[in-house]
This record gives sequence, structure tokens and C-alpha cells, in this order.
Amino acid sequence: MQDMLKGKANLLPYDAICTFVFPDYMAFARFMYDPASKALTGDHDNFMVEEEMKMMVGDEFMVIEGGKLV
Repeated sequence: MQDMLKGKANLLPYDAICTFVFPDYMAFARFMYDPASKALTGDHDNFMVEEEMKMMVGDEFMVIEGGKLV
């Protein structure tokens, strides 16, 4: 990327980005507290430095009129 942008790319300092999509906040909360969700983090301690981890939570709103996305 830096070579394409002549060394001027404003890159974020992340090694990885994961996206999880939930229908609402309560579904996210249930996932976080569900013991079964731990199956996704089996080797978490082998590569994650929790002190450096960042999390962003956001909402996405869509307007639909007449069955079409506006």
C-alpha cells in the first residue's frame, strides 16, 4: 500500500480487523456472555495482547421506503 501511495498512506496501526454483525445490542451482549462464544477464542492468549486491543461498537441505520433502501 505504501508503495502505491508513494509512502503517504495514512495506515492504521492494526495487525487485524474483525467484524461481527448482530441484529441488535442485546444479541451482542448475549454473545459476549455466552460460554459457547469462547470456542472462538481458544488460542486468544497465544497471539492477543489485551492491553493493546481496541474495540469499536457502532450502529447502522437503514431507511426503507416502499420495500427499497433509500
